[in-house]
Amino acid sequence: MLGLQTQAQINLCDSMTASGAQTQLVLQVNNANTFIDYWCTNSTCGSLLGEDSMSLYHNVYNSNLHDTIVTCITYGMGATNTCCVTWIWDANMWLKMSMQQPYFCCDSITYWTDQSQGLTVGLDTTNMVHNPDSMIVYWGVCTGYAGAGICYAGDGMSDYFPQVTTSDTIKVGYDIFIYENGVYEVCSIEDWLIFDGTNWVLLNMGNTTGIVLIPFDEINDGKIYNLLGKEVSKVNVGQIYIRNNKKYIRIK
Repeated sequence: MLGLQTQAQINLCDSMTASGAQTQLVLQVNNANTFIDYWCTNSTCGSLLGEDSMSLYHNVYNSNLHDTIVTCITYGMGATNTCCVTWIWDANMWLKMSMQQPYFCCDSITYWTDQSQGLTVGLDTTNMVHNPDSMIVYWGVCTGYAGAGICYAGDGMSDYFPQVTTSDTIKVGYDIFIYENGVYEVCSIEDWLIFDGTNWVLLNMGNTTGIVLIPFDEINDGKIYNLLGKEVSKVNVGQIYIRNNKKYIRIK
């Protein structure tokens, strides 16, 4: 009896694993001493992708190629325990997103620029608390305002773009994939910059009476905005939102 009570207090979602392709995957809970009473997997738009009962395994058929799915299980004495896992397909495998309110590595990452016969951009990760297993970084730099120029792609912790000159108005963007313990976070940002004679500084496109230069150490207010730039107080599960000039997706 004591063993059963201890089993019921464990969050079995912590031991859940996924294997298989994007179109068809198999889920299981490692080290479970009993059957899972009920399995259910849905897409973020509510489509049922699979369900099983009294089974150690759960088969999911994802013919519509959803890249974000949610699996919930019910287990324990009287089937009173329920937990859920959000899975993300990263083009190679299914990865588990954190079920807790996460520490956002994105909030601690900035970037630096250097103008020396071209533009050098690089990540500043000195304020990161976590030590990720790996980071994949993709850069994009565009010259010319409002799509009038040319865009260049790069990768790595830093990269050099010799095509950029100080007379350009440029757009700098990056996408960072941070992997840690089978969970990953995606950080994305895009900024318009101009050269003030000494440094690259942010171009404030919201001021219609003139150009205002904003330094990189601008205050982040922590407010949440939708993709249209409107401040919101609530974000639905699966919805992309913007906070402190960076994009996130709510998973819980």
